[in-house]
Amino acid sequence: MSIKRMQTISYIWGSILVLLVGGLTAIGFVYKNKITKYEDLESKLELSLKEYVDKKFLYPKNGESIKVTYEELKSNEAIDGLNIDDEECDGYGFVKNDGSVFKYKVYVKCNGYKTKGYDKN
Repeated sequence: MSIKRMQTISYIWGSILVLLVGGLTAIGFVYKNKITKYEDLESKLELSLKEYVDKKFLYPKNGESIKVTYEELKSNEAIDGLNIDDEECDGYGFVKNDGSVFKYKVYVKCNGYKTKGYDKN
């Protein structure tokens, strides 16, 4: 095999590798951008949940947890809406007392996104 042929093959494989890495990077940026707006929505729900729990003194006892739905937050004017791109999403959150601190975990469901662990019940 000649040197010129080996160089050509090297250039072809190098180009394929650059295109592959560039394509995967672009896909990653698009995916991250899409997910970021839903993560912001989860943060908004968590903040509203914290404020609602503080306002209503809904603190669970040691080892227990309380579930608060988006509808409950909305009806008590603790949140103005869970909207993304003119779509209203649904969600809920838990407040858990582990003995030393209160832990908050929220779940959001939209047409194109669902928080991992979301339970429709």
